[in-house]
Amino acid sequence: MKKSLILLSITLCLIGCTKSNSSYIKNLETAKKFFALHEEENFEEQLKLISKDIQAETPFYGSDISGYDEFTSMVKGYHDAFDDIKYNARVWLPGTDSLGVFDGSVRTYGEWTGIQTQTRKKLNLKGYWYFDFDEDGLISAQGDFFDAGGMLDAVYPKNLVIVGLDVKSGQMDKVMKILESDGGLPTTRAYDGCISLELTVNEESNTIWIVGNWESYEKYNAYLKWRQTQDTVIGKMVPYLKGGEKGLKIIQPNTNYKSY
Repeated sequence: MKKSLILLSITLCLIGCTKSNSSYIKNLETAKKFFALHEEENFEEQLKLISKDIQAETPFYGSDISGYDEFTSMVKGYHDAFDDIKYNARVWLPGTDSLGVFDGSVRTYGEWTGIQTQTRKKLNLKGYWYFDFDEDGLISAQGDFFDAGGMLDAVYPKNLVIVGLDVKSGQMDKVMKILESDGGLPTTRAYDGCISLELTVNEESNTIWIVGNWESYEKYNAYLKWRQTQDTVIGKMVPYLKGGEKGLKIIQPNTNYKSY
């Protein structure tokens, strides 16, 4: 009896593994095709491989699971942002469920290369990607794991906003305290559209310079409108600036971004 149960378990395992392996082989070809179409920037054919119910996991900090519209828009955005897109797979692997059982999903480690269309900088992006599939063989889930911020900083154009604060003598500590408070620059950095934020102080001129990089100037202007109409941080700093409001200088939009 014991031997029979063992044989039955082995048989069921072999049947399950065979079925899972068959699904993996089929889904692997779909995943490879999806990436090959990405290299060709063949958006319409890529759409045919994607489930309308897809759940996509993006690499951007604090992002939520995205649906079909957001995912396909992101795919098209990469087409617009890069020329000569190529994927070099280090390895393709079968995926498992939460219990470690092969489930027909696909995983891959590798790197994307390409040339950013505006800056003409070369991309070399290492990462990990996964694909899950529905009963019709369409991509039902897809996840990206790579340094998205590093990619943006390295090759994408930047929408820089430069803010200068001309501080009265002896008032630097008060202004810095306001900027470093929870409602100050930490709130700016967390605001929708802010990619990075840097501050430096010139002690000789008693001036603070803040350099921000934003997804778009439209998003920065939405932030600025909020600061000017609904928030109190700017108002708190004005008494400590030379010339009051004139001590706050905002330089934007800026064009022809290049790095050397």
